[in-house]
Amino acid sequence: MMNETEKKMAAMILLFEDDRAQGPASLCVRKLPAADTGGRFEICGICDGIEPDVFASIKALLDAGQKEEAWDACLQYVWDNTKAVASWIGSANHPSIEFFLRDHYFNSGSKNTGRIVQRALCGDGFTVAVDGIVGAGSKKALADRLARGGDAAFLDLLRKEREAFYRSCRQFPVFGKGWLNRAQKAFDFARTLVA
Repeated sequence: MMNETEKKMAAMILLFEDDRAQGPASLCVRKLPAADTGGRFEICGICDGIEPDVFASIKALLDAGQKEEAWDACLQYVWDNTKAVASWIGSANHPSIEFFLRDHYFNSGSKNTGRIVQRALCGDGFTVAVDGIVGAGSKKALADRLARGGDAAFLDLLRKEREAFYRSCRQFPVFGKGWLNRAQKAFDFARTLVA
């Protein structure tokens, strides 16, 4: 069961996926752009080509007029899909970092998110492999960095690495403006969570 802060974080990720997703009443199936590799349709970033079973389940709820249940299912899916981030951080004491990384994880996957964490750690004086696999060494370095305090400064490093990642993507000319906009919105929301 998600608490209110977790629901708020998951709802922001859904909003970043689809800026029309303001709550249960706004949920609907949308056609993806032809250049999108996620499939043909999505519900708040939950795509038929990537998560066909989840997409079908939520669509069935919408088709049955159960929008509240569909919204709850979307929130829970976002939270469950990004739970690895919580294990990387190891505690709930860094909500700003957790949110920012969960958003990137949902948008770009585990390895890409792992790489931005590792690059930010390297940029902050730690020595870790930049391979996208957040194993024991990366987790220890992240725990050491977070124990030092200064979440706002580390959040800024993560933002810079996220932007650099987006700029390196071959689809940046098509989607880059939206990606950078999303990263900034996620950063701005994450700053409201700095402990």
